[in-house]
Amino acid sequence: MASSPFAAIMNVSQLLLENGFEPKTVAEALGKVGVALDVDRVYIFENATSPTGELLCSQRYEWTAAAASAQLDNPELQNVSYAEVLPAWVPPLSSGKAVQGPPRDFPSPARELLESQDIRSLLVCPITVGGEWWGFVGFDDCRTERQWPPMEVSVLQALSNALAGSLRHAKLRNMLSGVQTQLRTIIQRCATTAS
Repeated sequence: MASSPFAAIMNVSQLLLENGFEPKTVAEALGKVGVALDVDRVYIFENATSPTGELLCSQRYEWTAAAASAQLDNPELQNVSYAEVLPAWVPPLSSGKAVQGPPRDFPSPARELLESQDIRSLLVCPITVGGEWWGFVGFDDCRTERQWPPMEVSVLQALSNALAGSLRHAKLRNMLSGVQTQLRTIIQRCATTAS
């Protein structure tokens, strides 16, 4: 059983590499890891900057076990201000470190936000793309307050790296597609001008 989470990560890495960062693929990847680690939720939040320059995060993807409540449509998990709600998360996540613990260990209002989702313990790792902190991926345990052993932390870090790699490839594919479109336009213009 000990190799199961690592086998899941290898499977997920291959899945993301072959199919890209597509919603169906990401959901399948989160589910495989969630089942392998017996957690209740696996999710991805993406960072954004507000028009006023404030750093925000919003939930974009989620997998939930049958017993856990889904949070993907929870409006409280959209445009969450790090400064107001999760200030203690910025230093570790922005420097590549994990955040973990039971909600009671976090200051208000983060504690209340986490408790409202029935979380007993969470483990969150940053997703870094091209040297920039893109967002985070996390695990929730809604049944027990657990300590996250180093093996589970390393599985989440591997998932974070696989997601980051998939995002990098998606950005490159989009860039190449844009270049191809520009080249087609230029070639068509040249052909039209020549005739």
